[in-house]
Amino acid sequence: MEPTAASVAAARSIGKIGAAAINHYKPTGVARVGSAEDRAQAYRRLLDATVQHRLALSYVEALKASPDSRHPLFVESARHMMATGAEINCALQGVQLCAPYFVIRAAQNVVDAVPVLSEEGSATYQTCQVEFLNAARYDLDYNPKRWQIWKRRKSRKFAAQPPLLQLQSR
Repeated sequence: MEPTAASVAAARSIGKIGAAAINHYKPTGVARVGSAEDRAQAYRRLLDATVQHRLALSYVEALKASPDSRHPLFVESARHMMATGAEINCALQGVQLCAPYFVIRAAQNVVDAVPVLSEEGSATYQTCQVEFLNAARYDLDYNPKRWQIWKRRKSRKFAAQPPLLQLQSR
């Protein structure tokens, strides 16, 4: 027995209605995050902005020692520092838009640690940056799974090597 055109049309419309109902379902109380590509792009943007701002801060601090505060190089580096500060805030908002809570907290810690240029501040910044990178790697699922024994062994072996050997092995 062959299906009639009416039965095929009815099946298709029921399928479309069912698909629309399933796609429209949005449970309450579930945190929504962006896709992995969106999150990775937001994380890269934040890391880039923090590095640029740290460099701009160091230039401004180095040029503050000069007696002429209206020197064109000082004015340009101060303008660049303000622009990178705005970029950091925009990048942080991007992370807050698409990341889960633990990554947002780590990103906020990095942004809070950026403006301090002392030795102690640099150590805090590096620690916060490593925590953010680890949180981002965990969120993006870059780390090997527990059943991927060979990958875990290789990553531990690579991490145990001195830095010079890591560069030569590439």
